[in-house]
Amino acid sequence: MPSSPSTYSVGNAFSYAFKKFQDNLLPLILITLIILVGAAVIQVVGNVIQAAVVDPVTYNFNTGQYEGGGGGFFGIAMILSFLFGALSFVFNLVIQSGIIKGSLMLTRGRKLEFGTAFSGINWGQVIVAALIIGVMTFVGLILCILPGLLVIFFTSYALYFVIDRNQDAMTAIKSSFGLVKDHFGVLILFFLASLAAYIVGACLCGVGLLAAIPIVVVAQAYTFRTLTNDPVTV
Repeated sequence: MPSSPSTYSVGNAFSYAFKKFQDNLLPLILITLIILVGAAVIQVVGNVIQAAVVDPVTYNFNTGQYEGGGGGFFGIAMILSFLFGALSFVFNLVIQSGIIKGSLMLTRGRKLEFGTAFSGINWGQVIVAALIIGVMTFVGLILCILPGLLVIFFTSYALYFVIDRNQDAMTAIKSSFGLVKDHFGVLILFFLASLAAYIVGACLCGVGLLAAIPIVVVAQAYTFRTLTNDPVTV
C-alpha cells in the first residue's frame, strides 16, 4: 500500500530503500562509483594546485616560528581549500542527479538501468540549482559552519523538485525550504539517520559508501514522495 505523511517513518523509508538497493545493486553501485571517483579527482587536483601555489610550512629556528603555508585562515591555502571543497560539493550535487532520477524511478516501480538514470534531466536547472546551493553553503560554512549545515538541510530536496516536478532552480529551492519547514521534526531525524549511515559507510574503509549513498538517496526519494502526498510503488 502507498504510504502517506500520517504513516511515514524514517525506519520505513530505510527499509524500503534497502530492499530496492538489493534489487538494483549493479546500476546503483555504478552510479555511486561515478560520484565517489569524481569527488576524489577534484580533491586530488585541488591538492596538486594548492601544493604548487602555496609555500610549504617550515620552522624558522632563528625566530622560533612556523612560516609559509598560505597565510592563516584567510590566506591562499585556506581560500583554495574552500574553493575546491565548494567545487567538489557542486559537482557532487550535479552527478547525484543521476542517482536521484534513478531513485525516483524506483519509487514508481520502474526498473533502473544505468543509462536511463541520466536521461530526461533538465541539466541547465540542475547546474543552476547546484551553483546556488553551493554558494549559499560556502558562505554559510564560513559563518561559523552551522548556517552552512542549515542550508544543506533545508535545500536537500531541491534537486528532487527540479527532476521530478520540472521546477526551475529558484522555485525548487523554495519548495525544498517549504517541505523541510512543514515536516521539520521527522526530516531532522531523517537527516541525522542519513548522516549516521554516511559515517558508518566511510568508517568501513570507504567501501561502505557504495551501499550507504544509494540507500540514503532511495530513502530520501521515498521520503520526498510520501511527504508530498505522491504515492510510492512498493
